[in-house]
Amino acid sequence: MNNRYLVLLALSLGLLTFACGDDEGGPSGPGDDPAASVLAAQASASENSIALSWSACADSDFEEYRLYRSENPGIESDPGSATLVDVFVSSSDTTFVDTGLEWSETYYYALRTLDTEGLEAWSNEDYATTPDSSGGGEYLTCHDIQGEAASSPYVDQIVSVLGIVVVGGGEYYSSTSSYAVIADPSGGAWCGLFLYGDSTAALVRGDSIVVTGTVQEYYGLTELTYITEVIELGAGSSLPAPSVLSTGELATSADPEQWEGVLVEVQDVTVTADSLGYGEWMVDDGTGDCRVDDLGDYTYTPSVGDVISSMVGVLNYNYSDFKLEPRDGADIVR
Repeated sequence: MNNRYLVLLALSLGLLTFACGDDEGGPSGPGDDPAASVLAAQASASENSIALSWSACADSDFEEYRLYRSENPGIESDPGSATLVDVFVSSSDTTFVDTGLEWSETYYYALRTLDTEGLEAWSNEDYATTPDSSGGGEYLTCHDIQGEAASSPYVDQIVSVLGIVVVGGGEYYSSTSSYAVIADPSGGAWCGLFLYGDSTAALVRGDSIVVTGTVQEYYGLTELTYITEVIELGAGSSLPAPSVLSTGELATSADPEQWEGVLVEVQDVTVTADSLGYGEWMVDDGTGDCRVDDLGDYTYTPSVGDVISSMVGVLNYNYSDFKLEPRDGADIVR
């Protein structure tokens, strides 16, 4: 066999290997682009925010999503002129709420999916327009209902409120009807609201809803009751971050009315009382005692002297005391 024949044979084998290489972009050639997501943008009816959702990429070589925003169409053709809103490294992350936007402004969005081979695919481009600064007029916010006052300006009125569920129906114990809690996407003071009634039982955290009912002051707790309608706008919304506060700020003596119904967090606290009756106990970070209750489903048993790294819950008000209500065991980190 002469050298010329060996060279031709090697070239032939090389071409065959290239033609029959895998489809994932190994040394033998490029693979397929990742599956493109279908993107949808939905403006809040009362907040200067837009909720984004998209179909998941099921490819095994998925690497990340990149979400872009622009005030002008044509993001795919000129991504450098758009704002990179966020990067998601899990293919199951398919929702995002873009907050703090300008009022009465149209925003365009596109999602770029990348795989581990460096290949990419763009979603469709969608857009939404934020409401005017009056809040859109049709729905109220939790902040509207709280009214920055101990008693709501809407007491005994039938209202429709837009919010994200931060405590699902049945997560808090009730011997009668179910409780749930909603919040404005922005979170913060005055931005939470208790819901009471059997129609809240099916709600889960992350549901974006419009709920219609009657505003009441139940022994000092502002809540929406006699609920006549719950409209689900979507699921899996990002919950507002809990407001980090000192225990002294949540003490009943400090009158923390602005945090009623709000998801809050205390950090580096010590149990100062473990048996106040009815499942209640006390913690202190050095600024004053804060009362904790057991409406949520957690197994932790407090003992005086225990140190808790962080504790999250909604601030409740009953029997003349403000009480932090962890939702489950994950809310108590030791």
